[in-house]
Amino acid sequence: MDLIVNRLGKLWLVNGPFTFILVIYCFLATAFGRYWNVPVQPYLYYHAVFLFGFGVTTIAISYLSIRVMLTRPENLWVSLKESIVDEFKLPTRLLTGVPLIVTIPLFFSVFTSFKAGISRIVPFYADIHLIDVDRWLFGSDAWVVLHVVFGHPFLTCCLNFAYHLWFVVMCIVLFCALFSIGDDRRRSQYLVSFLLVWSVIGNLAATIFASVGPAFLLPFYADHTFDGLMNYLRAADQTFPVWALDVQERLLTDAGNGSQRLGSGISAFPSLHVAVAALNAIYLWHKGFFLRWMSILFLAIIEIGSIHLGWHYAADGIASLISTPILWLVADRLYVWNAEFLNAMRANKLSNSGLLQSEE
Repeated sequence: MDLIVNRLGKLWLVNGPFTFILVIYCFLATAFGRYWNVPVQPYLYYHAVFLFGFGVTTIAISYLSIRVMLTRPENLWVSLKESIVDEFKLPTRLLTGVPLIVTIPLFFSVFTSFKAGISRIVPFYADIHLIDVDRWLFGSDAWVVLHVVFGHPFLTCCLNFAYHLWFVVMCIVLFCALFSIGDDRRRSQYLVSFLLVWSVIGNLAATIFASVGPAFLLPFYADHTFDGLMNYLRAADQTFPVWALDVQERLLTDAGNGSQRLGSGISAFPSLHVAVAALNAIYLWHKGFFLRWMSILFLAIIEIGSIHLGWHYAADGIASLISTPILWLVADRLYVWNAEFLNAMRANKLSNSGLLQSEE
């Protein structure tokens, strides 16, 4: 019995803050969704997340299998078992990660549903002010400044590819963190920060500062400020593919008919793409030289691409760069409070146990 209690306590130490934040978020998002008549679809991402998880798992098992086979062991299956179960510690990883992986699709689904309904809560209004912020910071619209360097169809295509790669990178880092062991504090800090970034930056702040971004300024505001950027992107698409244009068209269609599906919902400020890339850079900072600087480079590319492809104003990314480290620190404080709570519970249990023994 004590063994089961200790294991449950260990699981709550590593997964408790994440579970608590996720339950609170889903409850509040669903409640506010009903209040503002925003339909919540809880099953949007289950197929996609599990399919991606199956792919990552297959790659990991294949890698371990090939590594074992290259050693030419006398008994392949015994060596493979030792590598996966003993060296890789698969049972421990599964026990730690599976309880969370089944809830991640629910979180993404609720998030997307709420994001798609932002305009029902607060009509889009903030774009004009964000344009003014960019012009105050750079003396002109930020895309004009970047266009001097990146205004070539091939470079635009490269930025577009990296921007679409963001989702794959995010999922890989998330899956690795979910099933990581050895550094419970850093794991919990990343996963809780992940939830906070999506919920606080992607939902709460996005609703308060309801905005659509440069690509949608014309259809939503009848404002031609970014016609120059959009005309360039369409011209570049004739030479090298700019997939962002197709995605923007799909999002505009979804917004018009009120449909909800993977990735639907229009929102500019703050930039969730930049926030997640910044979170990954913080998490990977201590993972070695290569991962550290690749994540920094990827963050820079995402920030530039978000502006150059018409998704965001520069202010959107700057706000995310400021707020993400703050949420990272909040997540660490939640882990510390949870650990202190569990330690107090253990101390109280030991005290009560000692009191009972002395009375006997």
